[in-house]
Amino acid sequence: MFFWCACCLMVAWRVSASDVGHCPDPVLVNGEFSSSGPVNVSDKITFMCNDHYILKGSNRSQCLEDHTWAPPFPICKSRDCDPPGNPVHGYFEGNNFTLGSTISYYCEDRYYLVGVQEQQCVDGEWSSALPVCKLIQEAPKPECEKALLAFQESKNLCEAMENFMQQLKESGMTMEELKYSLELKKAELKAKLL
Repeated sequence: MFFWCACCLMVAWRVSASDVGHCPDPVLVNGEFSSSGPVNVSDKITFMCNDHYILKGSNRSQCLEDHTWAPPFPICKSRDCDPPGNPVHGYFEGNNFTLGSTISYYCEDRYYLVGVQEQQCVDGEWSSALPVCKLIQEAPKPECEKALLAFQESKNLCEAMENFMQQLKESGMTMEELKYSLELKKAELKAKLL
C-alpha cells in the first residue's frame, strides 16, 4: 500500500510540474520586468534597469516549452566603473570612478606610455584599454646616425639612397633595427616634453 501511494505521489508531481506550463520566476537585481505573476509557456517579458544602471544582455526573454528562458536574463550593471588597473611600471591618478569621471595614467621614470593617457568612465566601462608602460631604450648607435647624415648630406636622391644603404650595411644594423631605434628615440624625446 505504501509503495502504491509513493508511486501515485511521484506520478502526480511529474504531471503537475510538466502540465502547469510555468517558467521559473524571472529575476533582475537593480531592475524590473513586465510580469506580475506566473509566466506560462510562450509568454514574453521585457526587462528595464533602475536609474543609474545599464542593461547588459537582451531586454526581452521568452518562456520555452522546456520551462527555460531564451535568451538568458540580462543583468543591470552600475553605470559607475570599477577601480581601474595599473599598468606594469605605471600608475593612475584619480579617485573618483563614478559615471563621467576621468583618470590619468603615468609611467615610472625611464618608461613611456603606450595607449590612451586620460580615460573616462562611460556606462560602467573605462573608455579605452589599459595602457602599457615600455622601457625607453638607449639612444641609437652612432653608426645609425652616420647613415642618416649620409642620406641628408647628399643632393642627389639616388646617391643619397646608396650612401644611406652603404652606411647602414657598414653599421651592421637591419632596416627593422633602425626603425625600432628611431621609434625609441622619438618616444624618449616625447617623454621629455611631457
